[in-house]
Amino acid sequence: ASSSPPPPSLPTLASLRKFYVPCLALWIAGPLLSLVDTASVGLSATPGTGAAQLGALGPATTFIDGATYLFAFLNVATTNLYAGAIARNEARGKDSVDNRIAGDGV
Repeated sequence: ASSSPPPPSLPTLASLRKFYVPCLALWIAGPLLSLVDTASVGLSATPGTGAAQLGALGPATTFIDGATYLFAFLNVATTNLYAGAIARNEARGKDSVDNRIAGDGV
């Protein structure tokens, strides 16, 4: 009978912090950059045109911020395919996922 490997140890608070701080930064970056765009357009607008420029910027930032969520499925699908290939110890499967990622990225 084959014995299964022992389960991995529980993560420490330090290892969790190393994971969730960059993840939090990724979620904050989009709205923060939209805020910077809005502030720079509002401050640099010529008198009388600021409202129109800010009005045009609103839908544009909403569209771009929403587009990142639209393509979030690629991250999930790629991670699942790659993790499955690693779990099955398939070098060919990992190479296939790598090639697919490169093709989809271009």
